[in-house]
Amino acid sequence: MAFTLVYGLLMLTGITGNGSVLIAFTTSSRLRSARYIFLLNLILTDLLLCATAIPVTPWYALKKNWNFGALMCRLMPLSNSCSVFVTSWSLTAIAIDKFVHIMNPTTPPVSIRQATLVTTFIWVISTIINIPYLMSYDLVDGAYYAANNTTPFCGQFCDEINWNGETPRRLYGSAVVLLQFVVPLAIITYCYAKILEKVSNDMIIQNAQFSKSLSKTQRQEAIKRKKRVINNVFV
Repeated sequence: MAFTLVYGLLMLTGITGNGSVLIAFTTSSRLRSARYIFLLNLILTDLLLCATAIPVTPWYALKKNWNFGALMCRLMPLSNSCSVFVTSWSLTAIAIDKFVHIMNPTTPPVSIRQATLVTTFIWVISTIINIPYLMSYDLVDGAYYAANNTTPFCGQFCDEINWNGETPRRLYGSAVVLLQFVVPLAIITYCYAKILEKVSNDMIIQNAQFSKSLSKTQRQEAIKRKKRVINNVFV
C-alpha cells in the first residue's frame, strides 16, 4: 500500500509540476528563448517518465505479471533509458551554453533554431544508442525461470532474453553508463569549474581597486553579493 502511495504521489507531483511549467512556457513569450528550449526538453522527459515508468513499475512489481503486451515490453525500456539519456545531455547542453557565453561574452547567443536542432540531435542519438534495449527485451513465460529457481512462477514477464551471451550485455551496459553518466558529468563539472574560476577572478579584479575604501560592513555586503552572483551562475 505504501509502495503504491509513494509512486502515486510521485506521478501526481511530477505531472502537476512539470505540466504547470509547460503551460507557462507555451503561454509566455518571455520564456521562449534558447535556454528555455533545453529546459523544455527536461520537462518533456520528466513527463514521459511520469506517464509511463511510474504507473507501470508498481503495477508490475505488485502483480508479478506483465499485463501490457509485447510491444510495451519492448518500448518501455527504450523510453525509460532514452529519457535518462536526454536528461543528462540536456543538462550538458545547458552547461556548455553557459560556459561559452561566460568565457566568451562577445559570442552571439544560441538561437531558438540552434537549440531546437541540438535537442533534436540529442533525441535521435539517444534513441539510436538505446535500440539494443528495444531488441533485447521480450515477453517470457514463468516456466523460463524454472531451471534456476525452485519456486514456480506464473504468468508472463518482461525481461532481457535476446542477448547473445552475458559478455555483450555487460559491454553494452558499461557503454551506457559511460555515455549516460560519466561523460556528461565530466563535461558539466569542467564547464562549471571554469565558470566559477572565471567569475571569481573577474570579481577579484573589479573589486581590488575599491576594497581599501570600503568599510568592514561594506566588505561583508560585497562578499554576500559575490556569493549570490556565483549561486545564480548554477541556476
